[in-house]
Amino acid sequence: MQSPAPLVLALIERAGLIGTRALSVLGLAALMLLASLTLADGLLRWLANQPIEGVRDIGSLAIAVAIACCLPVGLMERSNITIRFFSSLAGQRAGQWADSMASLLILVVMTGMAWQFMLHAGKLARASETTWVLKIPVAPFWYAVACITVLAVLVQLIVLILDVAQLASHRSLLGTASTSAPASTAASTSTSAPSSATASDKAALE
Repeated sequence: MQSPAPLVLALIERAGLIGTRALSVLGLAALMLLASLTLADGLLRWLANQPIEGVRDIGSLAIAVAIACCLPVGLMERSNITIRFFSSLAGQRAGQWADSMASLLILVVMTGMAWQFMLHAGKLARASETTWVLKIPVAPFWYAVACITVLAVLVQLIVLILDVAQLASHRSLLGTASTSAPASTAASTSTSAPSSATASDKAALE
């Protein structure tokens, strides 16, 4: 009976892809809104000498949130820049080990980033920091960035589990192949023995 673990991992990966892509759409929408405001601000400055107040304030906050929204999908789709050479030098299994270790290292880095963002948001909250023009409190936006980075940590944990599961499945396939080879050899030997005996009997009768 096949283990349900691969099916569960596939469902988790699919749910992660759907969720992270939806989050990246929100980030893209924030960037599009910022681009529209920047374009309108430039046109109003040129045509009517009446700029939109606070566009830079909104921009500094929107960009931080939008970039954070794109982190989880980049990790889930494994679209970060990678240089793979262990597979060509030491074989596929060594390459899978290297991928697993790289996923673990990314998980550690993302955890440190989430922790630092949370500390930064706490400092801004204690100082009651606001934007220059619109006086918007900036701490909630950086708390949002920190929470999204925590989500990215969870996504990277899923990626690490998937890499380890792939490594384990490769090991099990190798074990199955190694155990099936002696069995097939023994079967071929046992089937060839009667035929050789029959041939010797025919020779004796002749």
